[in-house]
Amino acid sequence: MARRLAALLFCLLALPSSAGADTDYGRIAYVTDRNGNDEIYSTRIDTYFQETNLTNNPADDWSPAFSADGLHIAFVSDRDGRPDIWVMSWDGSDPHKVTTGDAGSADSDPAWSPDGQKIVFSSSRGGGSHLWIVSLADGGMSQLTAGDGTSPAWSPDGSRIAYSSDGEIRVIDADGGNDHQLAYCDCTGAAGAPTWSRDGSYLIFARDDDAPSTARQLYFLPANGGAGIPITTGAYRYDHPTFSPDGYWLAFDREDAAGGTEELYLQFGPGAPTTYPLVTGPGRNFSPSWGPKPPPPPPDTTPPTITINRPTSNTDQIDVYTVGQIVLADYTCTDAESGVRHCQGNVPSGDPIDTRFIGTYDFIVFAADQAGNPIYKRTRYTVVYPFDGFAAPINNGALTDLKAGDAVPLKFSLHGAYGLDAVTATTQQLIDCATRAQLAPSATAAGSLTYNASQDRYLFAWSTVKSWAGSCRSISVFLRDGTSHRADIRFTK
Repeated sequence: MARRLAALLFCLLALPSSAGADTDYGRIAYVTDRNGNDEIYSTRIDTYFQETNLTNNPADDWSPAFSADGLHIAFVSDRDGRPDIWVMSWDGSDPHKVTTGDAGSADSDPAWSPDGQKIVFSSSRGGGSHLWIVSLADGGMSQLTAGDGTSPAWSPDGSRIAYSSDGEIRVIDADGGNDHQLAYCDCTGAAGAPTWSRDGSYLIFARDDDAPSTARQLYFLPANGGAGIPITTGAYRYDHPTFSPDGYWLAFDREDAAGGTEELYLQFGPGAPTTYPLVTGPGRNFSPSWGPKPPPPPPDTTPPTITINRPTSNTDQIDVYTVGQIVLADYTCTDAESGVRHCQGNVPSGDPIDTRFIGTYDFIVFAADQAGNPIYKRTRYTVVYPFDGFAAPINNGALTDLKAGDAVPLKFSLHGAYGLDAVTATTQQLIDCATRAQLAPSATAAGSLTYNASQDRYLFAWSTVKSWAGSCRSISVFLRDGTSHRADIRFTK
């Protein structure tokens, strides 16, 4: 098995130059029952057959059909109670129903128009099994064939639709005219599953061997019709042929005619002597559809989004922290298109920001996505002294009664020795004792400033005069970090 896979990969790499230098040979969607129900998987033969479950639904999903541009897959699903035609993106996302039939009827065998605007399918609505066309733009439907029809295949130029009817291959114009038999033979085996070559010059279809054989072979058929030429032999049942996007390879399912399990195989061109296994288990694997690789997404020109939760600032507010406070940075970078390649702030998110010194600081996060789009976001934060209020006898937030003429002791701690220049100014002013509103301009407060290292305490001894008795005054201490702290005093005799 490994030897045959290696040979297959060698052949892929040796494709003619017209296949292009790109080694993405598209994707093959197929049906498998390995999960206990029919699911649609996809595989890429250039990535060592990595498989992806596209439908992943407890209902049965089958008959995948790639659109010509490789962006969408039409399929049949009974997830809403009856077999309807559904469409999903090439990666299995956005599944949605495009047909809804009568109770007891079923829709099947979807095939795309080359422009991706319509889907032809077989339906038992109204009795029998006729071909119908649904417009994806408005959901409008029209019956195409008067007689029975299954397994439709739209020609690459969009003008004709090949299909199976009463065991023969027929073709009809896309507008419903010129319906006629295309494949003729002196045989009794039923034919079906036609597929057009990529250039529309011929078809490949499957036909049962005449009884008593139970085998089924693939046939080559010119686009203008004829008897068909068998391109496979042996005691196998071949079915559901599909061409690679470049037209070089032919994929199909095959099982032992005496009874076996369907498996997927490849040929390097119709009728090539060597057949390569593609998907051979577990379970049944059948009904392949080969689509081109999806076109690349539009260029990503949008930079990532940066969200800074901490520190934060805006025009009205800025985060304020105290010296030595542990503050963990919190920011994220997201990019819904190509993804984030780089996201870095002053420190990594979750690490402490710098609060060692007082001041106002920029916190900047730089980001770039995989497409190289850069962006940065700036926020600011301020670090101040950890001021806990004035110590007794000052009553913080209320009037403190003290004797006029005595020095008023303004004692406070900044939780560290920052020098006497940590206090930049002290001012006092006359205030209303009831409302504590300012009654006169502020003036410099006389007094002396000291620092007691053993108590970690600053003391400003405010000099007062006896004539202030019966009045109220406020004193404000201004610190080097830009903050000020006020105490209100009612002077007594």
